Amino acid sequence: MELGVMTAVFLIAAVFAYKTTILTRMILPRMETLVKSEEDQMYLPKDGDHLEQTFQYPSDELLSAGMKISLNEKKQKRLLKEDKKKDLGSIHMQIQNEAGECLMSADYAVSVLADDQNLVASFSGTQTGFADRKLTIVMDAENICEDVELAIGYAAGKAEHTELLINGDEKEYTLNIQTADRQFLYWKTWGIIGAVMVYVLLVGTYLLLAVFRRKPEKVFLFTGTVLALLYLFLLPPLSVPDEEAHLKQAYSCSNRIMGKESEESGTILMDKEDFHAMQMFETTPSLPEYDRLKEGIAKSGREEGTVNVPHSDTRAPAVTYLPGIIGITLGRMLGLNGLLVLYLGRICSVLFYLLTMYFFIRTMEFAKPAAFVMAILPMTIQQCCSYSYDSVVIEFAFLYFAVLFRLIYGKGTVKKAQIFWYALFMVILSVCKGGAYMPLCLLTLLIPAERFSQKRQKRIFVGAMALIAAAAFLTSTLSSVLFVVNPTAEQTEAAYLAGENFGVSGLLEQPMEFILISGRTLFLSCDAFLENMLGMQLGWLDINVSRIVIYGMLLLILLSVLPIEDGRKRSAPEATKRQRLSYAAVILLSAGMIFTSMFISWTPKESKEIFGIQGRYFLPMLPLAITLLYNKWVVLKKDIGRKTIFAAICLQCVAIYGILTSLERVL
Repeated sequence: MELGVMTAVFLIAAVFAYKTTILTRMILPRMETLVKSEEDQMYLPKDGDHLEQTFQYPSDELLSAGMKISLNEKKQKRLLKEDKKKDLGSIHMQIQNEAGECLMSADYAVSVLADDQNLVASFSGTQTGFADRKLTIVMDAENICEDVELAIGYAAGKAEHTELLINGDEKEYTLNIQTADRQFLYWKTWGIIGAVMVYVLLVGTYLLLAVFRRKPEKVFLFTGTVLALLYLFLLPPLSVPDEEAHLKQAYSCSNRIMGKESEESGTILMDKEDFHAMQMFETTPSLPEYDRLKEGIAKSGREEGTVNVPHSDTRAPAVTYLPGIIGITLGRMLGLNGLLVLYLGRICSVLFYLLTMYFFIRTMEFAKPAAFVMAILPMTIQQCCSYSYDSVVIEFAFLYFAVLFRLIYGKGTVKKAQIFWYALFMVILSVCKGGAYMPLCLLTLLIPAERFSQKRQKRIFVGAMALIAAAAFLTSTLSSVLFVVNPTAEQTEAAYLAGENFGVSGLLEQPMEFILISGRTLFLSCDAFLENMLGMQLGWLDINVSRIVIYGMLLLILLSVLPIEDGRKRSAPEATKRQRLSYAAVILLSAGMIFTSMFISWTPKESKEIFGIQGRYFLPMLPLAITLLYNKWVVLKKDIGRKTIFAAICLQCVAIYGILTSLERVL
């Protein structure tokens, strides 16, 4: 009965999503600029001009073709105000085939045109069979009023497979060419595949939880894989904040492995194949981007040659790019096309995400359902399925807390394997994000002496961990901190704000200003930090997830740490007052370091709030924050962990629909 009800609800939701989202994509025309005009390069048609612009059309389907024009709307309106019936001229447009036959035509009165309008001749519907055919745009200007300054942009030189004749004379430039088709029909196929994947996600999770009674970490391997694939399809490369910079950094590390480093400073050497694949993507996803992806993903072979690409070193340790480095290097060695190379790096990030979150949930000493929800938050999946170094920071921070909690709240003597993993995760936290998360390492002091065979071993352990963390910070991160704290004149000139930021001097000279600005920033943006930490705004802040999903996830995390009446399972630790104060203190210290670094390097001197702080910076501290949610006053009568996990998956389905509809708004 439960499966039947779930299936019925899913079918209703799927039909709704199809009719309101997928169908609207299928009827949208795809505008393509085959030849882009250069700035300030304009041709002004005169009365009687006859223009013939030939070009080769690359796609199979064609809806319309033409050119983009510009004009002076103020003068146009002034002329029409003087005489509403004034004839400002007209444009006659034709699209002809190789034999000179007219395929489609259109007439435009200049009096009704607008600046930056596309003048196109269109079919009544999309026609097929145009791949690589030679077409000609024929434009005739009649009685053009020169005061309107009607103009057509052009690019210097002849573009490939183009030729321009104006009044019979051949020209050495190419007018801009705009075309449109409706190749988004594949969204119907995507809609079906996506719906099947979501249904498999729901049914598979239900069966694993309710029928086979699998442990949360094993359920995650299935649900995390399906969710990661869905996010991978919906969010193409470069759509995650700063992903292009991180992709280039991973590529630079791959170059060092393959012995192909650039000799020019401020650049990296990229294979032309991979560079051109990267150029297909923009920070804001669009339908043409998905279309180019569909057409290019199956291409075989690699383009020869390399190109130097501008890139500023992120100064992040190579370990934070490890999954991307492995994927890029492997793809290049296998000779895959550029798109597959970029996606292989992301796929390796997904595999790393699945591996680390599996062990995070498995290692957690308590609140495994809460760990599961944190592992599938929209922000967690977005970052961990990209080239962003935030992904590795989040993953290792989660693992660090899982091992830490086991050391603090576990039973028996500490094992050597636990010490090794704890030291490893602590070192990685020490070298990431300029040491912003180093205060979390202070929690080593909370590990009880009873976990060691002798009290002296506890002191040795704490001292060794402190030395390891300090050495890692000094050898790997100190140079990055000095770059922010005390940049050279050359670095300041090339940096963001070029010395107009507060800097360290501003912090030392105006400490109260820093405190006031920090307080104002928290007051104005604390809700935004919380929402964005969980994933309400994805990509470059253009993709919105419903608040129902965000606060629903937060509620599920809260429910997951409430004590259970029968006491058989530990939902959260009964932390002592000292432990709670310590947890709160290190969270505040890490947050303070984030605020300080953004104040120094990203905040203009005249600003009244701190710039550059993103909610995702606080996500690595979330496992620690949940320990502060435990209380003895609200008690659950029975364990609802499995219901919590399934509810989180249902909320993720709502989030996926939100991503889908948001992509429509930013096209």
